[in-house]
Amino acid sequence: MNSLITIDDKQLTRKQRQIADVIQKRGTAVAYMTEQEVADQARVSIASVSRFWMMIGFKNFKDYKNEIKKKIEITPENKMKNFVEQIDDGELFSQLIEQHFKNLVLTNNHFNNREFNEAIHTIASSSTVFIHAPASSEGLGGLLDFRLKRFGIHTERMAKSGHEIYESLLHVDSSSAIIIFQFVDILPETKVTLEHARECNAKTILITDRLVSEMGDAADFVLYAHRGEMWEFHTMVSPVALLEALVMGVGMAMKEESLEKLRVLNEVRKKYRHIVPK
Repeated sequence: MNSLITIDDKQLTRKQRQIADVIQKRGTAVAYMTEQEVADQARVSIASVSRFWMMIGFKNFKDYKNEIKKKIEITPENKMKNFVEQIDDGELFSQLIEQHFKNLVLTNNHFNNREFNEAIHTIASSSTVFIHAPASSEGLGGLLDFRLKRFGIHTERMAKSGHEIYESLLHVDSSSAIIIFQFVDILPETKVTLEHARECNAKTILITDRLVSEMGDAADFVLYAHRGEMWEFHTMVSPVALLEALVMGVGMAMKEESLEKLRVLNEVRKKYRHIVPK
C-alpha cells in the first residue's frame, strides 16, 4: 500500500489483502466509514477487519481513523511532518525525484488537450493578459509574466489579495484574458475575479490542483497540475512544467511575432552590452 500506511503485501492473507485494497481505494474516506462498511466492501467478516488494525500497527479502527484525521488536517506543519516521515535518511533527493515523477504522471493523466489548445489561442489573441498569482503561486506568476513579455504580449500582474484587486479589474474587458493560479481552496479575490470576468466576457484560464471545484466550473478553461495528495507536502514541479508547456505553445502559435521580438531582444543586448553586459 502507498497511501496512509506502508505494509508488505507479501505478509497479508487473502482476506487481509481485500481489506487493504478497500483502504487504499477509499483513501481518506475511510475516516468516515464504520467497520461494518469496510467489512462489507472487502467481503470479509467484521472480526477480520477488527483484527486487521493491530496487524498494521494500530490499537483498533478508532486509532487508525484518528491517524487519518491528523494527516488530512491541512496545515503546513502536518504536511511537512508527513513528508519527513516518508523520507529515508540519505535518500532525500532521489525520493523527491520519485515524488515529482508521480506528480507529473498524474498531471499528464488528467491533461485536457482541447482546453490546453484553447488556452494557448486565448493568450495569443488577447489584448492584455492579466495574471492573478496569490500566495505560494507568486513565483509562478512572475515566471509566466517574464516569459510572455518576451513574445511582446501585454501583461499585467494583479494584486495578490485585498481590495487592490479592483484596480486591475477596472481594466478588464472582452478582449482580455485572465490567468489564475489557485490551489486547494478558492479565495475571495479569485471568486470576485471569476465573476467580474464573466460579466465583462473576458476569458479565464485556471491552473489548479483541484479536479472538481466551484472555481473550475466558473472558469472558461481549466488546466490541472497535481502537487501531491492533500496531506502531503505540495511541490510546484508540475505547475512549472504545465506553465512552460503553455508558454512554448504560445510561442509556436505566435511564431513570427515571437521570433521577431526575440531577434530585437538580441539586437538590444548587443547594442548596450558595453554598458550592461549580459
